[in-house]
Amino acid sequence: MGLTPTIVEQYLPQILAAIPEEWRGTTFKNSALLGREVFSEKLTNLILSKSEGGDKISTDDLVAIGNAEDYLRVASNISTTLELILAELATHPITQVFAFASTTMPVISAVLTSKGRQVHLYTGDECTKSPFTPSQLNLLSLLGGNLVWHAGSPKAHPNDVVLAYKSVLTTESSAGVDGLIAPNVLYILEPSKLVPGDILVIRKRMATPPTTPMAEAILQEIAKLPVTANRETASPEDIAEFYAHLQTLSGTPINADANPLVFTAGLSSLCTLFMTLIHQGGAEILMCSTAYGGSSQQVDLLCEKAGTLHKSTFDIQGGADITRSIKEALDRLASNHTAVPNTVLLVEIPTNPDMKVPDISAVTACLQAYQDATQKNVLFVIDTTFAPNSQVLSKIQEASPSLAAMTWISMSKSVSRGLTTAGCMVANHTTYAKDLIGALQETGKLVDTIAKPDQMNFLIGAHKGVEKRCENAYSNAAMIGKVLQQAVKKYCSYDMA
Repeated sequence: MGLTPTIVEQYLPQILAAIPEEWRGTTFKNSALLGREVFSEKLTNLILSKSEGGDKISTDDLVAIGNAEDYLRVASNISTTLELILAELATHPITQVFAFASTTMPVISAVLTSKGRQVHLYTGDECTKSPFTPSQLNLLSLLGGNLVWHAGSPKAHPNDVVLAYKSVLTTESSAGVDGLIAPNVLYILEPSKLVPGDILVIRKRMATPPTTPMAEAILQEIAKLPVTANRETASPEDIAEFYAHLQTLSGTPINADANPLVFTAGLSSLCTLFMTLIHQGGAEILMCSTAYGGSSQQVDLLCEKAGTLHKSTFDIQGGADITRSIKEALDRLASNHTAVPNTVLLVEIPTNPDMKVPDISAVTACLQAYQDATQKNVLFVIDTTFAPNSQVLSKIQEASPSLAAMTWISMSKSVSRGLTTAGCMVANHTTYAKDLIGALQETGKLVDTIAKPDQMNFLIGAHKGVEKRCENAYSNAAMIGKVLQQAVKKYCSYDMA
């Protein structure tokens, strides 16, 4: 801490005018990542040195600092700059200030990391009733949370966690408060109760920091500049065309009554699905043992918090046959019958890093047999991030017309062209899958991770042509693979073909 309001007022406009182009986008150079704390320290030192010398901040100065993290879902330089400014103006350490794209996750992250303590939320005169519905509170309780809303000024609860809206807090009422809630922001006052590392894990696995346009707009407001960022909104016609394209890519008929749901990130969308299933009695989650680490760790996190979510895995490494591994895992699940009513098979197509593709007809037959034997609701979720134009839902419908399925796509890659993070769930034609989309919408309101307007703008501007981009990428990968095979054969006398 050391940036006075006067210094912020003088130098924040300079930072905003000099934002490097490489600070935008979704991925950043990862050769020497600093983390939020060191990045903030270096930016603070830059501002103070410029203030002492009366110099201006340049784009080159900002580039020279380095990067806080390598992926926007964890943190970006712009979102970390926002957290630094908020921390300095409130005289809090940067390690105890977390900004979210979501308006509700500042509260929910505290609830989910309270370690069994009751969480009291005081909203002053801003709310005449709880900001969370009884159904939403019930879902939080299924995740181990216990949130109690109070109007008026905060009171001390020494054995519990106390949150208060920042706008209603006074010096006299601050005693006993463990965290402050501002729009999209959690300020931690008592890190022994609200552990910063735990909050960061929740944000990284279940939500996101503010998008770049969101953070830039808030910083412009703090700097008392005209707010020009985050102003555009997509037209209903463009949104409808985008939804229809996602359904076509996934291989299901265009259906405006069951539009895809788009979220702030791929993990946000998956988390909303699992939370919804927890609300519906729980689920068995069957996934590859080498699945994307983020999704695997997210399932582990939710399993720890909800006793009705169970994780099982199947192996595909080496010479293992993926289809046989899935069948054997489903057979084990069927023989170890549990009371939860839902089962999800989550498969990456192609798998990463093995690049295997299961026999869709055989897998759907296994799922249908499992459903008949267990009488559980079965959902086949296919991660098509690296093959968004797979049209896999049509193949599933052809093989098993009654099997519920969804595609899950992390769209920060080919669909958005790296301009924004986002994820989506696309339901197939079955009633169960379409009903789940409606339930996901309700859960999305609780966690407020539905895609933000700026994300929809980026996606709408970039989604066309994704088929050709992927085709070119596949051709390039095949060409590189061929050259590598030839080199290995030439220099090592080993035929990889």
